[in-house]
Amino acid sequence: MGKPIRGIKSMGFQFWLMVVVAFLTGPFAFISSIIYMRRGIYTKSFKGTRRKEYIHKDDKPIEYWSSVISRMIAGVAMVGLGFWFLNDIPVVNHWFAEIREIILVKTRQ
Repeated sequence: MGKPIRGIKSMGFQFWLMVVVAFLTGPFAFISSIIYMRRGIYTKSFKGTRRKEYIHKDDKPIEYWSSVISRMIAGVAMVGLGFWFLNDIPVVNHWFAEIREIILVKTRQ
């Protein structure tokens, strides 16, 4: 058997919960923003109520695009946050270094 991976056992439940939540909610927010862009209607719901406001792309373009773009940025940021959390694990950090090296070699050619 191989060497045990240092650091992974010491990571608590909260760490892994945060990583899983980041990787689950990030793509969901990004895909929902693409769906909103295709429909042209953004649905804004209010916390604690069942009231919803439908923002049409043609009626309120600034509010529509700011809502869609902020949701898209939040989705990408959540996935980035998940990778940032994984960077603390030595094995994953080694994989990132190898991927960076491969990308740099291919871009130089």
